[in-house]
Amino acid sequence: MGMNVQIDDTNPDASEAEGGEAIIAEINITPLTDVFLVLLIIFMVTSTAIVESEVASRSGVKVALPKSNAAGAVTKRRTDPVLTVTKNNELYIFNRRIEPAHLEEEIRKALAEVDSETLLLRGDKSVFLGAAVDLMAVAKKAGAKNIAILTQTDQKP
Repeated sequence: MGMNVQIDDTNPDASEAEGGEAIIAEINITPLTDVFLVLLIIFMVTSTAIVESEVASRSGVKVALPKSNAAGAVTKRRTDPVLTVTKNNELYIFNRRIEPAHLEEEIRKALAEVDSETLLLRGDKSVFLGAAVDLMAVAKKAGAKNIAILTQTDQKP
């Protein structure tokens, strides 16, 4: 930060013997403003990245969802567990990979953690129907009363 100091010699009342020169001090706020603007930009970028990572952690692993033009909107809570099946038949609850042998207990644990009876099923469009039916049967055993299958809407221009 810079500071300007000016000595005012034009005051007729100030006497040289008393050393009464008037001092006017001004603070240059341009560097301070620059620092605040840089901090604001850093805050905006990091907050956007945090929000995007939160959305990604809630939705789970990326898969190519099947398209549907007749599917209705799913009313879901933000905390409903999402079970994702990739095209390689890997299973994920949110973004945590789980083993098929522990599927029922992991679904039960995820439903209990968020106090929900709804499980959202996301699967790659190449996953076989039989695998999806098996997953829904295990989810029912684990206590899921509602199972919603997530699809991508087929939007026409």
